[in-house]
Amino acid sequence: MKVTLSCLSALLFTLTFVSASIAQSPKKPDATLIHSLSWLVGGVWTADATNLGPGMKRIETRYQWSDNNAYLRFTTHFVSEKGAAHTYDGNLFWDPAAKTLAVWYMDAQNAVTQGPMQIDGDNWRITFRGEDFEGKMADLRVDVVRKTNDKYRWTLQEKQGEQWKELAGLDYVRMPGV
Repeated sequence: MKVTLSCLSALLFTLTFVSASIAQSPKKPDATLIHSLSWLVGGVWTADATNLGPGMKRIETRYQWSDNNAYLRFTTHFVSEKGAAHTYDGNLFWDPAAKTLAVWYMDAQNAVTQGPMQIDGDNWRITFRGEDFEGKMADLRVDVVRKTNDKYRWTLQEKQGEQWKELAGLDYVRMPGV
């Protein structure tokens, strides 16, 4: 009986110590920053693309959590009179090596784009190298500003000297759907 009580006491002490250690251990808040983008999940984010070229109708972007709930996956389709082109597929995630949020995506021609991402309240910014509309490599950035839980403004800008020039801007509105 004494042995059993001693073992039980030791077990309770160990569990209390482990529980206290877990409660006091520092959390990794940076790795959970990606969850501040939870408002994007659900529905189909749609932007009017009729001004982007002949036959263009809209751009549709969908966001969903990965199976392990660690990153956001997104897909972007360009819808025209000819049908839907599955243009981009990528991820928004915490990059532990760089200690920052980041984006990685591939387009339909297998070109990979990646870069760091910062979130400041309702604004988020992604910077990367990529081709501009003339096909030249350039420093680019995307700014997204949440207007409401069902609307955001997306802008693409190119660095020219010390300034950023807006190349395109779209308003996305969440539509019900899968």
